[in-house]
Amino acid sequence: MHSGYIRFGFSDLVTPCSHGSGMPGVQNSAEWIRSAFHDMSTFDAATGTGGLDASLMFELERPENIGSAFNNTFAAMWDFLTPRSSVSDLLALSVVAAAAACDGPKIPFRAGRIDATEAGPAGVPKPEDDLESTRQTFKRAGFNDEDMITMVACGHSLGNIHSVDFPEMVAGETSEENIAHFDTSPTNFDNAVVTEYLENETANPLVVGVNDTMNSDKRIFGSDGNATMSSLSDPVTFKSKCTRIFERMIDTVPASVTLTEPLDIVDVKPYVDPPRLQSDGSLLFEGRIRVRNNAETGINGDDLEVSLDYLDRQGSRDAGMIVASRARSRGGQSYGFWGNTFTWFEFSRSINASTGISNFNILLKTPSTGTAFILDNSNTGGYPVDSDLLYQQTDSCVTGTGTTRDLSLVIALRKELAGGSTQPLLHLAHRVARPGVLLPRLEVESVPFLPVPGLEKSGFQYFRANATLDASGWSTTFDITMEDSSAGGKHELGLLKTSVLSGTCTV
Repeated sequence: MHSGYIRFGFSDLVTPCSHGSGMPGVQNSAEWIRSAFHDMSTFDAATGTGGLDASLMFELERPENIGSAFNNTFAAMWDFLTPRSSVSDLLALSVVAAAAACDGPKIPFRAGRIDATEAGPAGVPKPEDDLESTRQTFKRAGFNDEDMITMVACGHSLGNIHSVDFPEMVAGETSEENIAHFDTSPTNFDNAVVTEYLENETANPLVVGVNDTMNSDKRIFGSDGNATMSSLSDPVTFKSKCTRIFERMIDTVPASVTLTEPLDIVDVKPYVDPPRLQSDGSLLFEGRIRVRNNAETGINGDDLEVSLDYLDRQGSRDAGMIVASRARSRGGQSYGFWGNTFTWFEFSRSINASTGISNFNILLKTPSTGTAFILDNSNTGGYPVDSDLLYQQTDSCVTGTGTTRDLSLVIALRKELAGGSTQPLLHLAHRVARPGVLLPRLEVESVPFLPVPGLEKSGFQYFRANATLDASGWSTTFDITMEDSSAGGKHELGLLKTSVLSGTCTV
């Protein structure tokens, strides 16, 4: 989701496609795709090493990785780096977002990449490389000649060459503003780079440059007598082949890495805030339901009622329904790529803390027809809610000035669990700076929560955990977990943010 009532921010820097963060000559979408290619292209298919593993972070001093594009790309990922979202996963996702923002193909995304901790071997193709050398580079990475031509053509559908990086390839003065485009539609993912080449109308500096040694696109495109380029001149074929080659590019990972199945958009998804105790001792349960409404889902957000049917801690449904109301801000709608529209419904209910809540179903009703159906989390019995271990965000805080920050986190634990053999733990992701590398290393520290003497409410015992953060990386994420031997399971609250905490402690 890139705009509207709620947006998640990752695609902000590529929306619109021409977005350059206010930097002259910069087009983020093209830089994101280029960064992923440079990171992937040192893969060795024979040994199963390299590939999309974020080793590029350690390789920016090499001549093959000239320019500010790569650090610009990594800077965009700062806020999204967590223990569950690696830099290499974010690089893959950036290709998906960049292509989508430029009216390009929908590229399947799989997660699970693991970041390298050091530089890999050199070997990214350079403009001055001869054709056979470039062929061997692609072959080593598992791509044949047709793949090579397709990947370069698709990658050069967007963007430009900067005179500050390649002054010998861009006519005129050397400046940030002076750039040379690959085709006449540099902010639209289309096959103009192909058709203009075939019609001898191209201004692509890698085809018609004065120094023929640097005309790598010319050598690559014509390496099979233009057979591949001719097939790519059909827009449907171009889109289909770009989808597949970019999918293969971002899925080229070390042999030791296993990726998930492709992730897809969930039509109806709840976003539930962690329940917490209120000052009156009741339990606050609130959040939002996001509904995708378009021709594909058959759901009309303007003709829809949403409610929640929940079970208490003992499994009883006698507590009644919770009505979710359509959000008012910006019409309660968000907008995403590929023509997706989402409608949001908000809910908030105070619940008796002694009975709590264990899970809920979502009920959707179309008033105009009376049609209704129930969503129970893909036949799993409902969407689970933990009302035994409560994160008290309003009682937690980040304080301090100077080089460090003091973190104080408060939870409330049901007294029946508080006296057990296990204790709740804070898992805090420290952002540790690395010399010469823009993005930090994440180092997870586990800290026990300790009881706050004398502080109890509504059958819950309060606990607190304290930690110290470096000021440069105080905005980070943390998890709260506790093993529960009585239930044979585990309590877990994940990816909570320090950035939303108050600067004043109340406990």
